[in-house]
Amino acid sequence: MAKLELKIEKPLNGYSKVINKIKIAEYQFDDLISLAIPLKSERKCKLNFKKSLGERMPNIENSIINRSGILGFRIGLDLLFICNPSHSSFTKKTVPLLKQAFYITDQTGGWCGVKVDGDRVIEMLERICPLNLSQKIFAIGDVKRTIMDHLNVIIFRETEKKFILFSPSSSSGSFLKSIVISSRNI
Repeated sequence: MAKLELKIEKPLNGYSKVINKIKIAEYQFDDLISLAIPLKSERKCKLNFKKSLGERMPNIENSIINRSGILGFRIGLDLLFICNPSHSSFTKKTVPLLKQAFYITDQTGGWCGVKVDGDRVIEMLERICPLNLSQKIFAIGDVKRTIMDHLNVIIFRETEKKFILFSPSSSSGSFLKSIVISSRNI
């Protein structure tokens, strides 16, 4: 009998390209977990988050990156995401610790990520993103939910000219196409 082997397929198959001095690459991650804060449990969750990830729980529309490279961002009053990049050392102990305070849902297969950076990245994003991307309004470490070319997106500003964009994996082809077309047309 043949031995079957399961392989993880990334939504954008490792896409990476430079267009008009903008690097566009699939953001590879091993885990994406949503954390919901139970009613009247903010304090308990803050303590648990600090104990589990070694950083303070971010405020709404802010983020943290811990020493292991784990990205945590809060996109609502009671909703956070924890993203474990492929190069991170996310421990199997972390999720059970988080479960002691949060409601947890594994979102890994439901999202794709694209990292965009370069001198003209703001010009490219302004074509498809309705947000004010000036650093005074959208600072480094900020994160927001928005739409881009009729698609739901979470946008995270990593540096002045580097962003990570998350969109549902069911829209990954359209999402990437919007970014590529906008990059070509600046």
